Amino acid sequence: MGSAVKIAMLLMLSLVSSCAIPPGEAPATSSVKGVRYVMSSVSNIERTIEFYRGALGFEVVARYSADATQYPPALFTGEAPAEFAVALLKTPSVFIKLVDFDPGNNDVGDLSSPTGPGYTHICFESSKENSIYPDFVRSGLRMISRGGEPVDRGKGTGYAYGYDLDGTMIEIEVHDVVHRPEKSWVGHVANATPDLERMAAFYALLLGYPEHNASSIANSDWADSLLDIDGVAVRGKLFVVANFSMELWQFEHPQTRERTRPATLDPIGYSSVAFEVDDLALETERLKKSGIRFVGKPFTERGWKTVYAYDPDGTLFSLQQNISAPASESISRMIWVDH
Repeated sequence: MGSAVKIAMLLMLSLVSSCAIPPGEAPATSSVKGVRYVMSSVSNIERTIEFYRGALGFEVVARYSADATQYPPALFTGEAPAEFAVALLKTPSVFIKLVDFDPGNNDVGDLSSPTGPGYTHICFESSKENSIYPDFVRSGLRMISRGGEPVDRGKGTGYAYGYDLDGTMIEIEVHDVVHRPEKSWVGHVANATPDLERMAAFYALLLGYPEHNASSIANSDWADSLLDIDGVAVRGKLFVVANFSMELWQFEHPQTRERTRPATLDPIGYSSVAFEVDDLALETERLKKSGIRFVGKPFTERGWKTVYAYDPDGTLFSLQQNISAPASESISRMIWVDH
């Protein structure tokens, strides 16, 4: 599945090595192909590109200025900018979309909360032998986990949490044994929710199949050290798509907060996950009938027809169909390799 199960999956008897849905296959009730990108709002796009280049060497496959006027106004906290800067980074498993909504303003955001709500982190993985952890430290990673090294559970994987240059959280996993040819890849994105069952029902509807695994943890020194929080208690569920994994977790101590208002794209941090679909009109109609709340109408940007919507917590996601964009920007060429 490309991702070792961690905090939200801590009581699993072993790491998952296979997927309930064969790679590349979509369930009959959904045309979702997988996760195309995770979007992150940044304070300085050049600085963030260098952070990831220095740590991982991922390729920047697109740089452009986006026309904000075609985006629904509800996607912005205040007045929408006329345009904003975008960089699309390609990893072996998924794209990372960096967006600078206010070029020239380098003010960073607040430190992101490990307990949410919303998207809390993405996970970068490698072997222990060729660990990416020191590369991230040299690029400016600020550790969250205690001890200054990945925390090892004694099951073949070490884990570490840290903040990037904007205070946005990332996870690093280093494994004794890997089955991927690349030095590093992205395994999952985590979404913290105050209502795990409700969120799992939403993802089952969106993807067309049920959760892959579920578990819980409490009274764990290992988890406390990982998050630098004493008394961590959390329940989690895992969904697997063709190229990526979606972790859902509900913190019971400290509790995951509820949003006081729907999310927007422009605050610093992870703001949206884009799901690539075969038929945007079909998916939009299917989900509208199920009560999913959409934000504005579909629009086309650089060959991708896109529509935004809210999950049950008011966190943003988008659906995207490739209308005329290069095939290289689609996830169809992403490599699937179980580790």
